[in-house]
Amino acid sequence: MSAQGKSIWTVVDIIRWGTEYFGAKGVDSPRLTIELLITDVLKCTRLQLYLMHDRPLTEKELSILRETCSRRAKREPLQYILGKAHFYGLEFDISPAVLIPRPETETLIDTVLKYCASIPDPLYIIDIGTGSGCIAITLAHHLQHRANTVIQALDVSTEALDIAKKNAQTHKVDIIFEHADLFQREYPLQGIVVSNPPYISIGEYAQLEPELTYEPKVAFTDNADGLAFYKKISDLIGYTDSSVHAFFLELGYGQMEDVENFFAPLSRSLNKVHDLSGIERVLWGEVNSTI
Repeated sequence: MSAQGKSIWTVVDIIRWGTEYFGAKGVDSPRLTIELLITDVLKCTRLQLYLMHDRPLTEKELSILRETCSRRAKREPLQYILGKAHFYGLEFDISPAVLIPRPETETLIDTVLKYCASIPDPLYIIDIGTGSGCIAITLAHHLQHRANTVIQALDVSTEALDIAKKNAQTHKVDIIFEHADLFQREYPLQGIVVSNPPYISIGEYAQLEPELTYEPKVAFTDNADGLAFYKKISDLIGYTDSSVHAFFLELGYGQMEDVENFFAPLSRSLNKVHDLSGIERVLWGEVNSTI
């Protein structure tokens, strides 16, 4: 998109250029990428984009687009450039302080909502490692018809909590946010425990693709074998004065057997749920009444 050799750039010109440019840079879905970057600059929908295909961009618009295209070409995630991500039908503000919500985590939401539909009020849910708040807020949004529902969300990052609080205000849901380091927590958990914890091992982290290195390391890895958070959560549930009724955990590929070993003493029946790719993604169970 050089200023040399071309004085006027229309929407369709930029779409053609961007598709080729991002394709050469190895960016996934190059045409979709350039379309979304243009819609962000022009503040329009993709449908509107094609209705204005011959519209020329101003120099100011081109300048903004050059910058965002450069950022994406360096493999910065599109969601960070746009400052938003979609999850379970809702839109969330995000920044590099939080993990980008992912489609596989929707399996966790499906599983928790199905369970909640089968049990009576009241509901107390605690989301460990809330990040952008996408899990806690989505659950609150879909459970707002339940009058006696309390949702608590914990995170070690104050920056993440600021974003989560903003998202909760946007979606008009009440969440109890708490700044907390799980590994410094000595008192037990309660209610329904939900978590998508950092589960990438430090060895796997070193091999992540370029886009993922822009996301907060603390949200990806425990700097060990990827199992530390599961072990800590199981320990907290196992406290003699714990009042946890059930737990729902997102897992990484190939982790099911190891995580099952932590939680088998806590539940008579562990349940595995596969995501849309067929990966064992969620482990959940009701806690034994004697725990």
